Amino acid sequence: MTGGPELYGFPPPESVPDLRWLGPDYVSVLVHDLTRGLLRQDPRTSVMGVRCEGAPDLRPAVDHAGVIRAHDACFPLQVYVQDGAGRLWMLRGRWTYAGRELGTAAASVQHFWQLITAEGG
Repeated sequence: MTGGPELYGFPPPESVPDLRWLGPDYVSVLVHDLTRGLLRQDPRTSVMGVRCEGAPDLRPAVDHAGVIRAHDACFPLQVYVQDGAGRLWMLRGRWTYAGRELGTAAASVQHFWQLITAEGG
């Protein structure tokens, strides 16, 4: 991600094949979605860095035929931002993707952020 935030600690995509449902580069998808959410709150926010603090918590669910049709993936993150007023923040939380009806025409993926702490300002 040239010119984007610095990224640390994310497992390489090839080491987490269970995340293929997010695309070939789950880290870029995650950072893009996270940044969009932060910009909705403050359009002048800059995401400076994102650190994955550990392995993602992956929770697949299979249908009666043994096919994964639902999957949650939760990432423990530290996000370093500068808000629109120029203040620096370190946000710690969990970013979760919830995939449903995967592999079908009704497939959907939602995401959400759970803030645990915010330091700085």
